[in-house]
Formats: sequence, structure tokens, C-alpha cells
Amino acid sequence: LQTDTDVVVLTTGVLVLITMLPMIPQSGKQYLHDFFGIFGRLSAWCLQNSGHVAETYLVHLHASVYALFHRLYGMYPCNFVSFLRSHYSMKENLETFEEVVKPMMEHVRIHPELVTGSKDHELDPRR
Repeated sequence: LQTDTDVVVLTTGVLVLITMLPMIPQSGKQYLHDFFGIFGRLSAWCLQNSGHVAETYLVHLHASVYALFHRLYGMYPCNFVSFLRSHYSMKENLETFEEVVKPMMEHVRIHPELVTGSKDHELDPRR
């Protein structure tokens, strides 16, 4: 997912990741920044390769990236919002934010952990 360019492989990989994340919440924490990086890469990939890939494949990839957004936001809201802030505050990522990520954010409610939790509390094994 970090380097592949085949849209079918990417879509399948994201769907597997989405399925596995709730099963390995503690084990997956060491790879959290990798998961966030995958989200950032695929969000940009959807925008940059829209003219080079069949529309059907792009719709499926976009839907799977949207599902990944929901999974990461649901499981690690403080850490994910922190990643979004730092990643999309860079000028080169602004278009991806406006075209791909911002519409995703417009369809979620504020997560209670953003108010009552913290990045460290989110990663606490007792949670």
C-alpha cells in the first residue's frame, strides 16, 4: 500500500487493512504512522491518477479510502486529526485536502475523544 500503483491491489489492500485494524488495535499502534501515511498517499493518488485509471476502479478506490478514513477517525481520532493537521498544512498537499479529504470530514461528527481524550490516552493499552 505504500508503494504499489495497481488500483485493484490498492483497493483490495485497503479493504483488508480496514478489516484487520479492529482485530489488532494494540498491535497496530506501532504501525499507526504507516497507516496514516497510506491514507495520505492514497488520498493524493485518487486525485493525481483520476485520468489514468478506469472510472469504475477509481470509484472503488475512493470508497475504500473513505472507509479507511472512517476507521482511522473512529479508532484513533486524536492521533488522526493531528496527522491531518500536520500533513495537510503543507502547501503541496492543500489541493488533496480541498478535493478529497475535506469532503470526507464534512460527513462526520466531532468525535468525543477529541474533547475528552488525548493522543497518549488513545494509545494506552488499558483503553
